[in-house]
Amino acid sequence: MIVRLIVFIAIFAIGWWLYRQFIMFKSRQSPATSEKTEKTKASKEEDKQESMVRCEQCQTFMPRSHAIHDQDAHAFCSAEHLKAFHNKAD
Repeated sequence: MIVRLIVFIAIFAIGWWLYRQFIMFKSRQSPATSEKTEKTKASKEEDKQESMVRCEQCQTFMPRSHAIHDQDAHAFCSAEHLKAFHNKAD
């Protein structure tokens, strides 16, 4: 019975040592891969960000893709503001 206990403790100790070695190995590799991952995340976030434009009528900011532009490249948040701006200018 004591032999089984010693064998069990030895197997547990070897397993724990292997686990710790694996964790240390992964932690050494992690900084290099985390830097690459952070750089790709940052570049993806920059790609997702869209420039904002201000409506000429109400001065509200909106994404460039949502804006309505006139011939003079003025940005507007709606067709009503586009018409109001051009009626006011005339």
